[in-house]
Amino acid sequence: MRILYALNRMPWFTRCPVKCSVLALVTLTVCFPYPGRLLRHIDHWRNPHKLIEPDEPSLQPLLEELRPKLGENPHSLESLKIIERFVYERVPYEWDWNTWGMADYLPTAGEILASGREDCDGRAVVAASILAHFGFEPQIVTDFSHVWVKTKIGEAMGPGEQKAIVSSGDGLAIRWRGLLQIPRALAFGASVFPLAREIIILFVFWLLLLDERVPASRRAVSILVLVAGLLFLRAGGESYRHPIYWLQFVGLLSMSLGTFVAFWTKQAKTSE
Repeated sequence: MRILYALNRMPWFTRCPVKCSVLALVTLTVCFPYPGRLLRHIDHWRNPHKLIEPDEPSLQPLLEELRPKLGENPHSLESLKIIERFVYERVPYEWDWNTWGMADYLPTAGEILASGREDCDGRAVVAASILAHFGFEPQIVTDFSHVWVKTKIGEAMGPGEQKAIVSSGDGLAIRWRGLLQIPRALAFGASVFPLAREIIILFVFWLLLLDERVPASRRAVSILVLVAGLLFLRAGGESYRHPIYWLQFVGLLSMSLGTFVAFWTKQAKTSE
């Protein structure tokens, strides 16, 4: 605490960058505790199309099992739906935090099949690899909350309403209107990430606001309002397709109020 209080005595142009850097470092560590895996994740998202691997050795048994199910015309809309159901059955859904210990991770087809479970992006990679083997020309698509597969025949793996990024052999194509999906994606991400880890980030944020002259009662009010705001945000964003915007608004308002209480208290005590 003495270090934080000493930090508060620094000039604002020194204090603010240092506090922001501390909060950013804590957030990064809490959400992505494995640096090597984070670097691979970033590299994979530079062009997810490279993750489409129809010749991946661990994929071959699935291809052999799937081939008789597709009949004489594997390159059809019906086959697309069969492949979609097959991937859902063979790759059970699981959050990245439980599988990889990360807030988000885009794995290779080999990693997915070795783990035996994945969330939407991993399922999309497996589906796209299978579709490529059977003559489709798959593209990996995301709206920042969900990842699915697009082909010339149709889309699979739970298509979203708005495409933000489309990955193809030519690289990433950004559809700028899709950037409007980012707030909803952040709310959804916050709702499914482990609450305990979000509390750690929030607690560090709260500590960085503190001043030794702030009464304990007002500190308590501030942290309680901040936590309440986080819970409202989680409740409002937990449905990817049907977010509850008024709960998200209340959450943002509560967190803003909690921040203001700490800031206002500090200013009030300083002026006394």
